[in-house]
Order: sequence, then structure tokens, then C-alpha cells
Amino acid sequence: MIKLPINYLEVEQVYGNTIGRGMRSLAVTSTNSGEGCSTMAYAMSKRSEADGKHTLLVEVNLLHPEMGDLSGHLHTDWLPNPSSADGCIMHDDEADIDILPAPCDTDAIMFRNLSNMNKLMEYWLERYDVVVFDTSPVMAINRNNIPAESICAMVDGTIMMVMAGVTRQTDLQSSIDKLRHHDATLAGFIYNDLYNPRLADELVRETKRFDKWFPNAMDKLRRYVRKSSFLNIEL
Repeated sequence: MIKLPINYLEVEQVYGNTIGRGMRSLAVTSTNSGEGCSTMAYAMSKRSEADGKHTLLVEVNLLHPEMGDLSGHLHTDWLPNPSSADGCIMHDDEADIDILPAPCDTDAIMFRNLSNMNKLMEYWLERYDVVVFDTSPVMAINRNNIPAESICAMVDGTIMMVMAGVTRQTDLQSSIDKLRHHDATLAGFIYNDLYNPRLADELVRETKRFDKWFPNAMDKLRRYVRKSSFLNIEL
């Protein structure tokens, strides 16, 4: 999991439009795996704690759990009730937040009882100012999975991660429709451009095709492109 510095302007903008506006519970989800949910959930939790809000980060992604790596406990076994969950909460000293890693050794069917999950949410909100959920992908359908839409439906707002240049528009629309069908509140979309190079990067790459014939000119052109404010605008 990549850890984003909380002083990034992008993190501040997302925080300001969600937790900063009074949301006490937030879910971060995506259409497919690997779109940056864990990274953003961790950043939002860390930013919330830095703002003086006692924060709990709950991982409910059984497909690709990552939060256990932070504590060395790769697998946890907790049930959707306070006495069981409390025993598995660990504290991350770096971010100064409490983290509850995914219940990897527990039958996911127990977490599909919305009554139990809502009671657990009420319990957490009595003890924490903010609760952030790192969910499974919306399109992940398997027996051992906690449906993202059920988690998103019980929080104040949901952030949808989108991998630019990778996530298909039809799949994204299906995910949005699924969340809305379950009355989830979409707080916004975040486009992850990890695999989507900037215009300047693409131009620099293309210039290398002509190095054989115009090496000096291409070198000067690359320097110009890298220094150009216009060509390096983040979209």
C-alpha cells in the first residue's frame, strides 16, 4: 500500500469535502481491485486524526486485505460485535490512528446482517469522532466477501476511486448504479492517474523516437517540455 503524505493538496480537497464538512463515517470503494482504496482510506484517516478527530480505520476488504501488514498481523478473526472487534483493533503509531484489519479468518456471511453492522457502527461512533471504511471492490462478487454496497449504504458518504485509463466506463456505471440502488450517498470520485501519464510525459517519450536523427534538438525540446507549466498541468 502506498502511503500518501497528508499535506498533498489532493488529500486536503477530498478531506475538506467529506470529513471536513462534518461527515463522521466514510467509505472508500472502487469498481475493481487495485484502484487505490486502501491508500486513500489510510490518508483520510491520518488527515482526520491530524485535525484532532479520534479516528478508526476499518478494513472490510477480504479480497486483497492490506491493513494487517502494518501491524504484522496478516490475518485477524473478529465478529461484527463490539467485544470481538475491540480485541483486534491495533494502533498505528506512524499515523496515530486505530486500525481494525480485515476479518480474514471469519465467515463473511456474518457481516451481511445489516442489523449487527449498524449496531457496531453506533458503538464505534460513541467512541470515535470518525470511522473510515476500506471496502472491497463493488464488482467483486464471491462467497467470502463483504459487499461494498452494504457498507457504503450505512455511512455518511462514499468516495469512489477510479483508475484513469484502466477502469471501463460501463463497469464504473454499473458500480454507481449498484451503490445508488442501495441508497449509498456518493460524496465524490477520485481519479488515480498512476497508469495515465501526463501530456508532458507522453511528449517526452515521443521525442526519443527521433534521437537517432536529431539528438541535440530532441534534448532541447525535452527540457522545454519539462519546464512548461502549461504542458505539466495536472488534469
